[in-house]
Amino acid sequence: MNHWLPWLSDASPLPDLQVQWLFHALAWLALLTWCSVAFVPVQDRRWRWLVCSVSWAALLFVWDAVLSGLGLAFQTPSLVTLCVCVAAAWRDMRGTPTRLFYTTRPAKVSAVLWACIAGTGWLLVLDAFGQLPVAIYPLGFSQTIVWLAWLVCMLWLLSAYMLDAEDWHVQAAGCWLLASCVFVFTRAPSGNAWDAWLDPWLWLFANAQLARMAWRQRSRNNHS
Repeated sequence: MNHWLPWLSDASPLPDLQVQWLFHALAWLALLTWCSVAFVPVQDRRWRWLVCSVSWAALLFVWDAVLSGLGLAFQTPSLVTLCVCVAAAWRDMRGTPTRLFYTTRPAKVSAVLWACIAGTGWLLVLDAFGQLPVAIYPLGFSQTIVWLAWLVCMLWLLSAYMLDAEDWHVQAAGCWLLASCVFVFTRAPSGNAWDAWLDPWLWLFANAQLARMAWRQRSRNNHS
């Protein structure tokens, strides 16, 4: 069982180099494709995603220095980011005008979600500089935090379905749950759960969304 579920091993093994490279390439391919798909002058959405994904895959395959440089400068995108990009591509190709964390309904993602993501990132930053009384990052190597994440995800999904919440609740909780499952089987990208759930790009995006919401709220208050 430990061969298929390395997360259950007492030794808590790190992912193999091949697994690290595979998810590093897949995550960057998904993120770069999502960032560039809106600039492709093609009406058919499926062709837009195909053109972008094939183009970036060819570039990363032919010029491996790009992938290495992205990893050195920005690390590996998290499994959550990978799942969100894939989910956005799937929904878009099915005909739904959606983007990252946006849904068919007009309601926007709550600031609480962005605040949780940004706050977690800031805590990890402070922990990296030794400014917290308790080390947070090493907790990502334990099994307990993954079990807690699964519990939160399941409660989140259950409450979203029972309360008929906005679609983004199901999407966000589903991506988090799927990323946690992939982490359990692969330990990607680094063997630490925090790296599977959060990355600098997602953290910066959350901070940008909070700043955007605060600016809009301030503008509305000034005009009222």
